[in-house]
Amino acid sequence: IKARRQALEALVKSSSVAAEVVAKLGSMLEPEERDVSALLGMVETESNGDLIGIKVRGKDPGKITAIANAWGKAYERYVNELYGGRLQPLGSIQAQVAEARESYQEAEETLAKFLGDNQIDALSREIAAKKDTLADYYATKRQLDRFIADAKALREQLRGGTHSSQAAARNSLSLLILKANASNVSSALPMQPSALPMQPSALPMQLQLSLGQIPSGDEERTQLMQEVEILIANLEARRAGVQQFIDETPLQQEILQLEEQLEREQARQRELTQARDLAWETYQTLARKEAEVQVASQVQDTEVRFAVPAVEPERPVAPKKMMNIAIAGVLGLMVGVFGAFFIEFLESGERGE
Repeated sequence: IKARRQALEALVKSSSVAAEVVAKLGSMLEPEERDVSALLGMVETESNGDLIGIKVRGKDPGKITAIANAWGKAYERYVNELYGGRLQPLGSIQAQVAEARESYQEAEETLAKFLGDNQIDALSREIAAKKDTLADYYATKRQLDRFIADAKALREQLRGGTHSSQAAARNSLSLLILKANASNVSSALPMQPSALPMQPSALPMQLQLSLGQIPSGDEERTQLMQEVEILIANLEARRAGVQQFIDETPLQQEILQLEEQLEREQARQRELTQARDLAWETYQTLARKEAEVQVASQVQDTEVRFAVPAVEPERPVAPKKMMNIAIAGVLGLMVGVFGAFFIEFLESGERGE
């Protein structure tokens, strides 16, 4: 009899009962309460002879009353159906559990092997590298556009500017900086030298220039104009080459192909993961069923009746405000007495001095 009562009390917190309560109450429950595990955590049981009490903890009195009543009815139906009908042979369910365990282990091994041999990380790195390379070309083209605009602005300044030595020095310095920047862009471009056109006098070029050797007057301006024109021509040729490479490069197509491969690999991983998870859920369900059959075999010819429905509580069981206030008062009194003794001790010490 004791074993039968313990078995019946244990079945109160069956996941099958909880699932039925979730399905019945539906929208009355909060999203997190619709999880079977979370709902089971709200329910407690107590046994008093042949009576089994069901307690539900929560903040909403109406909701917890509804949960308790729904739980009692679901438990009554579940136990009577479980024990009133013909039980599945324990050996049969144990064979199903063993088969489900084997299927789960095979699915787990298949997934582990795939995770060890797949190309997801390698494909992701290769895609990232090719995207970075393509981004470098676009960045180079933007830099060349900016340098061309600066060179053309310098050319217009030479055409309409003054002919003083200070202006010549500034223009020469501006040209020198443009050449240096353009040379840096050319040397940093991730491309074979033969891929882009370049004139014999084009970049990279010698950057040493002594301001004391700058010619003066028309000769100086003519020389600077020639150098600016050469620089603009080379920068435009360089930009055209970069644009041509962007238009004709197979990088974009290669990236698309690699992304397709990556998607296939990721889809395979998702498929194997889902198969593993499904095998695990099947095994868990059958294992719970095995435990329930074992319990049911001990309590044959059992009948359960929903004796007393739950009523909405008039006051919460926690927190216990009066007890908390009493404890706080006692603690406050103790602290006050201790503080008085401590102050008296300090004052007596001062009087002694």
